[in-house]
Amino acid sequence: MTGIKRVGWIAMSVVVLLAALCVQVVCTIVVVFPYAMMEGFKAASTGRGQQEIMDSVMSGMGDIVGIILVVVGVLLLVVFIPWFYFGCGRPKISQESAKRVFAPRTLIVVVIIAAGLNYGINCLLQIVYTLVPQALESYQELMETAGLGVNGWANAAAVILAPLGEELIFRGVAFHYARRAVSGMGNAKVEFWIANIVQALLFGIYHMNLVQGIYAFFIGLALGYLCQRYCSVIPGMLAHLVFNGMSTLFDGVMYAWIPESLVWYGVIGGVGIALVLAVIILNGSPTAGNEQNIAQS
Repeated sequence: MTGIKRVGWIAMSVVVLLAALCVQVVCTIVVVFPYAMMEGFKAASTGRGQQEIMDSVMSGMGDIVGIILVVVGVLLLVVFIPWFYFGCGRPKISQESAKRVFAPRTLIVVVIIAAGLNYGINCLLQIVYTLVPQALESYQELMETAGLGVNGWANAAAVILAPLGEELIFRGVAFHYARRAVSGMGNAKVEFWIANIVQALLFGIYHMNLVQGIYAFFIGLALGYLCQRYCSVIPGMLAHLVFNGMSTLFDGVMYAWIPESLVWYGVIGGVGIALVLAVIILNGSPTAGNEQNIAQS
């Protein structure tokens, strides 16, 4: 394959990211604009000044963040399900592939990787927050604004829609194009890791937040491994669901037992990451030669 073609396929991966970001922007405008107009008229009818009207609109914006997230999640599925199936080739569903994806061993691997990543990342964030709290101020504000854990709409978007949509976007479509870009290099492992890094990098950028972007990159690497190892986006979806569910719905239970100590955060976080690496190593290398479609299931 020529260098120009490789660059072209990488460009297609970037187009996937841009399309997903555009969906976010459009959905946000579609939901926020009518809401802002309605609230603005209500505030204006009470005789408030311009600044008071703006403050009133902004103070109520948090109430619709969850709805925005759900609308974004649904529209992403509407856009990327056809793109995934028709743009990347129709997945071939067979009894054998279904058994492989939903085998007890596969599900155990998925849960261990998701839980290990969750504890590892959250403990690392706790260490950073303890040592340099100002470094995570914007991140904490973002999580509070999103209403995760307290807003039903936001929870549904984070636990259900995000795993489905983001896996289709990045481990499905973007990974497909990245793999096309590196095909024919002569080393299957090198090809996989280059393509995996590309899609994980795009996944990190997609979050548009430095803290989330950094840890999303490493999560993306692990999810890319699952996608390639089992020739399906479904294990990644399940792992993504478990990861987000632990942080969104069960954070009080999952982390309450951890003593508030840098040493404990370091030990538990280190064990979590080490467990993920051990499972990946012991579970075997990603399957090579699935160039037809990495999402066969």
